[in-house]
Amino acid sequence: MTIHTGAVFNNGVVAKLLDVLVAARATTPATPSGGELARINRTLDSNAAVRWAMPSASLSALLDLISEDLERSGDARLPVGFAERLTAAAGQQDRSEFLRDTAAALRALQQEGIPRFDELPMSSWEAELRFSILRDFSWWVESDEYDDFEEGVLAGVTSEHPDGCAERVPPLIAELHAALLLETDLASSAALLAIVPWATPPVLRAILRLASSHLLEAH
Repeated sequence: MTIHTGAVFNNGVVAKLLDVLVAARATTPATPSGGELARINRTLDSNAAVRWAMPSASLSALLDLISEDLERSGDARLPVGFAERLTAAAGQQDRSEFLRDTAAALRALQQEGIPRFDELPMSSWEAELRFSILRDFSWWVESDEYDDFEEGVLAGVTSEHPDGCAERVPPLIAELHAALLLETDLASSAALLAIVPWATPPVLRAILRLASSHLLEAH
C-alpha cells in the first residue's frame, strides 16, 4: 500500500508523539513510555473534535502504515528531519519495529481505558496542549500596558468585541473551569503552572468572573 508521504509524515499528531517519546527518553531516570502513550490517548480523547479528527485507533493504524512504508522504501521517501526524529525516539530499537510496538501499545492502553488525572497526573506537554488559550492569554495578564490587572483582563476578554466574542470567550471560560478543577491535584496543577505561571486559583476565578460577566452583560 502506497502512502501519501506529505499527509502522513508531516502529521502533527505523529510528530508530537515522537517528540514526547524523545523527551521521555532524555529524562533522568527515563520516563516510562507507557505513561506518555497513555497521556497521548487521553489527549486524543479530550474532546469530540479531536476524537473525530484523529482517534487513537487511526493513529495506531497510521504508525503501522509508516512502518510498512519504511521497510519497503527506507529513508528515501522521508521528509527532511523525520528520520532523525524517528531515530531519536526509537533509540537502539529498529525503527519499523519501534513504530509497530508503539501502535500495539496505544491499542492496548486504549482498551484499558483513559486514565484520570488522579491516576496519571497531567504532564507539562499535555498542559501546553490542553490550556493553549490560557497560555496565549498571558499577555493580557502580565502586560504592563494597563493600569491594573482587571483592566488588562477586560481588554483581553473584549479585544474582539462584539463579533469575535462568541468564538473567543466561551473557549476561554471552558479552559478556566478545567484549570480550576485541578485545584486539589497538586501534580497536574504543577504541570499547568509550568506553562502558565500565573494560573493560580484566585487569578483564574477573577478572570472567570470578568469573562462571564462580559458575556452576561454585553451579549
